[in-house]
Amino acid sequence: MSDILRRIIAAERLEDNPFFKDAEGRIIELTSDRGEVFTGYYQADDATYYAEKDWLEKERALELERLAELEYKAEQAKLSAAREAREQKRAALEQLSKKAEKGNKNTVQSTQKMGRITLIFASASILIAIIALSYFMWPRTTSAVTTPTPTIENDSIKPEPTPTVFGNAIITGSDVRMRMEPNLEAKVITFFPEEGEAVQLLQPATDSLNWAKVQRENGTAGWVYANYIKPLQ
Repeated sequence: MSDILRRIIAAERLEDNPFFKDAEGRIIELTSDRGEVFTGYYQADDATYYAEKDWLEKERALELERLAELEYKAEQAKLSAAREAREQKRAALEQLSKKAEKGNKNTVQSTQKMGRITLIFASASILIAIIALSYFMWPRTTSAVTTPTPTIENDSIKPEPTPTVFGNAIITGSDVRMRMEPNLEAKVITFFPEEGEAVQLLQPATDSLNWAKVQRENGTAGWVYANYIKPLQ
């Protein structure tokens, strides 16, 4: 412990304490000849004293944590917006599918109705022709007319193809980080906020490398710790 720090701590019990903390956390000494002099020490809110170098390192660490938190929140907002967009797109596709199915059903019903009307008119015309022919030919001959039964074919509705499911593996944890390189010191590219998200496994983990390279549905690719990846059968 330096002499100046001993003096600062000892002066805490004095009524006429020559040391005080400014707005930046610096410990200032009031001197009679030089006025206010920076002692080279800082004091945190919990009353802990720091040398200038340690204080700057602490502030730098806090700033890095703050930036990481901002980056995380921005990524979460982006993922939330992407999920909402996917939900809206899926709802729109479902609505279009229902409209198309309803339209096909109405078309089939209209075709069947027109077929029945045509059959009625055709049968009536044949019946009138038979009656007229029988009237003019009676009593010399009698003609028998067989009324053919028309066949009505219904349009068939082909089912829409089943959409392809993305991915051959899933994430088994929440807030799992995707990194640029397969190590804990590498930069974080993005986060997997929820467990169960499907990904494409590009490079599985090995005995010597416990990291797997994966790709998200939006195209983002990177490395994830192998314990959080489960291949699908």
